[in-house]
Amino acid sequence: MFLLLFDASKDFKKRWQSRQNTPDGEVLFGEVVNESTSDLMAKWMSTIHSHLMKHNKDDTSSPSLYCIGTRGDKLKAKWQKERVKKQIQSLYEEKDFSDLIKDVLIIDNTTSGKAEEEDPSITELRKAINGFINKLVVSTPVNWVLFRKIFQKLNQDVISLSDAIAIGAACHIPEAVVPEVLKFYHELGAVLYYPQIEGLKNKVILSPKWFVDTIGKVLTLEGCEEGWSGTRRWFLVRNNGILVQPLYQEVWQSSGIDPEEIIELLVHFRLAAQVQTELYDSRFKQYFLPAVLPGYTGDPNEAQPGYKLRASPVHITFTTGYVPPGFFTRLATAVATNSNVKLNFDNAKAVPTAGFFDRLAITMKLRLKVERKGIYRNRVCFSYGHPTDDFVLTDVNKAIQVDVLRYVPESSHPVPFRTICQQILKLLDECCQKVEETLHHGHHVDQSSRKVQYVCQCSLSSEVHYIQDIDTEKTYSDPVYCKMKRIPRPLTINESLWFKENMSQEKQLQEIPAPLKAINEASTKPTIQEVISTTIHSPIQISESGDDQEKVILTIRDLVEILRVLKDSHFQTTKWFDLGLYLGLFHDDLKTIEDNCTRDAERCLRECLAKWLREDIEATWDKLAIAVAEIGETSVAENIRSTKEL
Repeated sequence: MFLLLFDASKDFKKRWQSRQNTPDGEVLFGEVVNESTSDLMAKWMSTIHSHLMKHNKDDTSSPSLYCIGTRGDKLKAKWQKERVKKQIQSLYEEKDFSDLIKDVLIIDNTTSGKAEEEDPSITELRKAINGFINKLVVSTPVNWVLFRKIFQKLNQDVISLSDAIAIGAACHIPEAVVPEVLKFYHELGAVLYYPQIEGLKNKVILSPKWFVDTIGKVLTLEGCEEGWSGTRRWFLVRNNGILVQPLYQEVWQSSGIDPEEIIELLVHFRLAAQVQTELYDSRFKQYFLPAVLPGYTGDPNEAQPGYKLRASPVHITFTTGYVPPGFFTRLATAVATNSNVKLNFDNAKAVPTAGFFDRLAITMKLRLKVERKGIYRNRVCFSYGHPTDDFVLTDVNKAIQVDVLRYVPESSHPVPFRTICQQILKLLDECCQKVEETLHHGHHVDQSSRKVQYVCQCSLSSEVHYIQDIDTEKTYSDPVYCKMKRIPRPLTINESLWFKENMSQEKQLQEIPAPLKAINEASTKPTIQEVISTTIHSPIQISESGDDQEKVILTIRDLVEILRVLKDSHFQTTKWFDLGLYLGLFHDDLKTIEDNCTRDAERCLRECLAKWLREDIEATWDKLAIAVAEIGETSVAENIRSTKEL
């Protein structure tokens, strides 16, 4: 039985902020995060459901969860309580865990224990709890109970497995059965026993709270204000999420457990990942712990300026409707271990030395203002490949957003940007599978609970929506549609980067007759700016003019010609914004053009087309005609096709 309490008098949609009441009566507020109370409640429901599914509970009575809304006395009208109840119900309706929730109760705390005046919801809850307690009996052998009682009498936090076996022998528990007993008490949270971790398999931790507190000295940054020798090392943890070997050895050396064994535990559960950065002496080990970092609360679409190419965002979604707790930080550590990936700290300021003013700031408990734009708890920027491209993972609560950017011209990079995008997507799929196995203790997980969704760029709507019915065989030339606009359309340039071509160029050449192969090779070169007529000496004369025009790559030098064709075709310049969207330009970039060219549609159109020609390395007349047709200018599109013989 589970009880999930919330304040029914508060707005569920407001961003959540932690609150801690200290013994001396003070209230400490933590950071405001990009999650609302309703987001956190839904995640807790999913976490409990996942826990129960993981252990494959076969009890005759199904576990239940009650959502308890406190401070019901603040809701005077009955309709207010009903509204809150419906808001909570909307969190789990049609979700995998909907059967778990027994009821939503809005209670008036002030009536508790007042006999007939007591809120009926409190009476109902008390009855349910009493019924559960009566069933809360775990059949346990007497010698197992004795085994546990001896542990409780020991004034030790950790003992060896051999000592546990000796205690088991005294309790008439065979040596071969002792690991089973330890696992039993491990599941109950009475002890900690990790036979699957090499460094800890011969240890039994008798005090789980002590062990968690020991690890927490680093995870919660306790002790970062003690002494001055570790100032620089603590700075790396606090601002970059990098835990260096000298620091964790110093913090954990008195714990009675080898610090390297504690690190092994964190790595095993993907709470940490060994990395190599230039932030510290390479002679010492470094570990990335994203969970210790502050959260990112800005725009998930924010990117460092100067990129030449940017793929449309991709979302990794889950059947629960949001990112499972602990999934994102583990995904970040899984990705960080890949040999082709490096953490991107380009925006982090240099680490300060342990000088007088640093000591003074720490002594006075002043917050150091440090710019962090690359690495956060819920947003991590990576560099991929050689030369590097950037990709950013952002936890947007309902999904994990993936952005890939290239900051060098396509012509100067040996690997096509399209290939990089697809490689990153494959890498993320492999890393997600590793995280799922970790969260489910190595058990295989049905991958259908996770799905890749491609953010649709077809509309001016600010609502995020996806391209529909995408399968693994989709190619970039196949038409697509979405829920906002059911009419099939071609993928934009930025969207198409995630999809493979119809067939490889090599395969295409294999299927082309030998006499035509030379023509095809020449006509597909992106540098060609004019069509060379070729006569084939055969009984059949072949005309390639239309195909050649489709393949001619447009550059910024063609801007005047494009403007002339559009003007002659009577294109409505006021539709320049929509045209830019269908040409694959980003909404924010078009807004910038609009702001810079206020009330000058012709200039906006010119700047829009110029940006398209600079960014799209595969710009063609055919793409322009398709985009023009998509915004309703069919006569203009037909004129472009006839003028350019497409």
